[in-house]
Amino acid sequence: MRPWILAVLVTVLFSGCANYQTMALKKGQGAISTTTASVVLLTVEVSRPDGSRYQPNPAIILVSAIQADDRDQATLFRFSRRDDLVQVDGHAVYLSSMALAPGHYRIDGISGVANAFPFIGQFFIPVLAEFDVKPQSVSYLGHIEAIMRERREGEFRAGSSIPLIDQAATGMISHTWDVAIENRYDADIATFRERIPALVELSVQSEPLPAWDRAAAQRLWDGVSKPESEAGTGKAASSGAN
Repeated sequence: MRPWILAVLVTVLFSGCANYQTMALKKGQGAISTTTASVVLLTVEVSRPDGSRYQPNPAIILVSAIQADDRDQATLFRFSRRDDLVQVDGHAVYLSSMALAPGHYRIDGISGVANAFPFIGQFFIPVLAEFDVKPQSVSYLGHIEAIMRERREGEFRAGSSIPLIDQAATGMISHTWDVAIENRYDADIATFRERIPALVELSVQSEPLPAWDRAAAQRLWDGVSKPESEAGTGKAASSGAN
C-alpha cells in the first residue's frame, strides 16, 4: 500500500490536529449562504451484504484541494448520524454537504469503522474522483455506493493491515470494495430538500462525478502512480505492497 494512504488512515482515525469540518447543512436548516463558500452535495451508501456483524459505517470524507504548486490541501468532512443519516427504501444513506471555496478538488476516499465487541475495524474506500467548484453555487456531485466483498488475490484491501488482529477479525484484510458513482439527481435532491428546507427555493446545479476507476484505485494501492491529477509530475512512488 502507498505510505500516504496508511498515513491518511492513521490521521483520520486517531489525530486530533487534522483539518476536520462538519457538514455544511443541518437537519431543518432554513437558510443557506454561499457568499464565502459554495456548497457541494453528495450521497453516500456503504454496505456489507454477507451478514457479518462487523458492518461498515462511514465517518469521514477526505477531500483534497488540488493546488497549482502541487501541494494538495486535505480536509476531512465528518458525518453526523443525527444530522446526515437517512433511510431511503430501507437503505442507510448519508447526506454529505461540504462547504468549499471555488477551485479544483478530488474526493480521495471515505473512511470509517466496523465495530462489534471485541474488535474495531478501520476501512478506507478509495474514490479518487475530481470535480470543480464554481463561485457562490450549490451543486450536486452524485451518489457513491460502496459494497464490501471478499477480496481476490492481488486486489486492494478494504483497509490497512494494521493493527493486524483487529483488521483480520473484522474482515478488512480479507475483503475489498466495489464502488459505483451514479447520477441520482432527482431522487437525491428530493431527499435533501425534504431534510433541509433551505434547499427548496435554491437552484442546485448537477455536476456529476466521473465513473469510478477501479484500476486507478488498484494502482494507488500498489504504489504504481499518484491520482490522475498528479500524473506527469515525474514523482513516482518507490515501492508498494499488497
